[in-house]
Amino acid sequence: MAAEAAGHDATAGPPECTEMEERLKEGNMKADLEAPPSPGLEGSAIRCRDVCRSYGKLKVLSNLNLTVPQGHIYGLLGPSGCGKTTLLKCIVGTLKISRGHISVLGKPPAFPGHEVPGRMVGYMPQDLALYNEFTISDTLTFFGRIHGLTSKDTRARMDFLIDFLNLPQKHSLVRNLSGGQKRRVSLGAALLQNPQLLILDEPTVGVDPVLRSKIWQHLVEIVKTGKVSVIITTHYIEEARQANVVGLMRNGCLLAEGPPEEVMKQHSASTLEHAFLQLCETSDQMGSKRGSSPQDGVLGDSQSFESGREESRPILSIGPGGPTELPKYSADWKVRARHVLPKWRNIAALMIKTMVRMKRMPGSLCFQFLLPVIQISLMCLCIGGDPKGIQVAVVNNETSPSSYSNSLLSFLDNSSVEQVPLSHAEAFTGIYNGEYWGVIGFGKNFTSYLTKRMLQRQVPKEVVDGGSVHVWLDLTNRQIAIMLQKKLHDAFQAFVDSKLGKMSYLVALPIKFEEPIYGSQNTDFTTFVTPGAVLSITFYLAVGLTALSFVLERKEGLLDRCWVAGVSSLETMLAHLFSQLFVISVQIILLLIFILLVFKIPNEGSLVLVIALIVLQGVTGISFGLVISAAIDDEQNANQAALGIFYPNLILSGIIWPVECIPYPLRYLSLVLPQTYASEALRCIMYRGWGLTRMMVWRGFAVTLGWNTFFLILATVILKLRT
Repeated sequence: MAAEAAGHDATAGPPECTEMEERLKEGNMKADLEAPPSPGLEGSAIRCRDVCRSYGKLKVLSNLNLTVPQGHIYGLLGPSGCGKTTLLKCIVGTLKISRGHISVLGKPPAFPGHEVPGRMVGYMPQDLALYNEFTISDTLTFFGRIHGLTSKDTRARMDFLIDFLNLPQKHSLVRNLSGGQKRRVSLGAALLQNPQLLILDEPTVGVDPVLRSKIWQHLVEIVKTGKVSVIITTHYIEEARQANVVGLMRNGCLLAEGPPEEVMKQHSASTLEHAFLQLCETSDQMGSKRGSSPQDGVLGDSQSFESGREESRPILSIGPGGPTELPKYSADWKVRARHVLPKWRNIAALMIKTMVRMKRMPGSLCFQFLLPVIQISLMCLCIGGDPKGIQVAVVNNETSPSSYSNSLLSFLDNSSVEQVPLSHAEAFTGIYNGEYWGVIGFGKNFTSYLTKRMLQRQVPKEVVDGGSVHVWLDLTNRQIAIMLQKKLHDAFQAFVDSKLGKMSYLVALPIKFEEPIYGSQNTDFTTFVTPGAVLSITFYLAVGLTALSFVLERKEGLLDRCWVAGVSSLETMLAHLFSQLFVISVQIILLLIFILLVFKIPNEGSLVLVIALIVLQGVTGISFGLVISAAIDDEQNANQAALGIFYPNLILSGIIWPVECIPYPLRYLSLVLPQTYASEALRCIMYRGWGLTRMMVWRGFAVTLGWNTFFLILATVILKLRT
């Protein structure tokens, strides 16, 4: 298209639009608090004056002036990247303008009590922005709930729209529809509540000419009553001749605005596309002349500002040319309170939407339920147990079957240690080749020397050495080496007890370990790891699912569409939180069944406190996922952010190794992480039976609640800043 060729990159400063001065006088924006809408606004559905919008140093809209008459179709034309979509987002209130004034249906967008964004606006984004798991009926019912329509009204409008737009049966899944049918469903969702303003962003992109013609026929039919205004963006210039008014946009500014025939007549052009090309060439020439002229330096600030304002106005405009006094609107405190507080109607609609999507994706739902169980089962089965089938070479130089060496070896745990009798040379060759984890050696006089050691008070070094069991270990695997040492000590103690009976204390260490205060003598490493692992699994599954779902919904335009329908970011977060609580509850029930009943992990404390702490960790994970999704737009980067903090947190939080082993510079970092005190608190509840009266328990709850609050506030702030 010629319009594409004429478009410049949005990063280049628009030569035909002078930047709005920073010295804009606040008095020009103010009027009496109770002033009614000014007469100039009454005939306009949308009125933009000196609108600027920047993303950092990138200026997307520059001193833009636009007027959409009531009851008209307004075609907003321009190449891709000229700022059309950004302007529409500013009009519906999902983006704040950097400077200027916008009036939509008599008031600024997002004004308290004004249903823009909300029921007064029907919005069809450039992307389809439909839930593939929904049927046509589900889609229209969902938006009907958000707009506050009764079930009867929704069904009536649904039947009308299905017939009007020639849609398939209402129980057809969106994913099974053709591209053209999806476009019409998206248009139906925008028309559902009979909006006063219909905004369509590139509705004909990728649509065949027949369907494109039908869409325009629909729009012409809609505005005949004069109650509905339509603004439609497109870069197909000629199709916009069916609009009542067109605005030609380039580099964030409006070059011309008026009826299509008037624009063509103004430039003696036979087509609208030719007129647009002439406008681009004229603006380029004006920009080059202005750029080459020397700066006088005498022109006052107010003069330069006013000239900038005049140059930014369209060459042909349907609105009044002079400046209009802009009223300042006020709202009652009750209206403002209702505007800020979340609407349970919207939260319920979003929760039902999530439940319907879960129902339509049973495989994904089962995966969410079973994944924590699979993870905790693998952890309990594979971590903390004793090694099995460890091969150890045995060099026994005693030949008598009744020797002490054979008796001692009989007490060695054969389920863990596999004894391989070898010669001295073969044993050491094998351990050097990695075939064995250790060598156990007995001298040829081990029995007699050990007897002397037990019976005589003083014996020579030769007897001590000959009456000892010699062990050489491969310490490259410390867990196996520690297990072998323990098994040998246990075997020797059992051997001494069998030979000496009541006199075994003579060769025992003078240290007696009494019954433990908490736990049991056979407590293994699995018992230590399990509480922290449960919290970690719950936390990170919530992080991943939340971050990914929000990022994907934003990428597909679903979040923007809900926000234009009047759903606030707070309502979106609360609805997701409540929906995920259901998933978390099922996950926790399955986790507790497995760790308590299947793997017999002890629990001496209150099961209510255990469940409450795990749920709070899951909610904190949801909150952190909201932070990631608010700050990051791409699902790959969101996954990398979630995974990037997984292992550092797992290592530093004392989940797989005690915090006391961490060196002090890192220990301070460990203590401020969300799961360090929470893991310690859960161990105290489960293994010590402590309650909230103990500092180590309530501290875990307090830190978790603190992080949860911080993440929710941070996510809300990021969303506000980004919009």
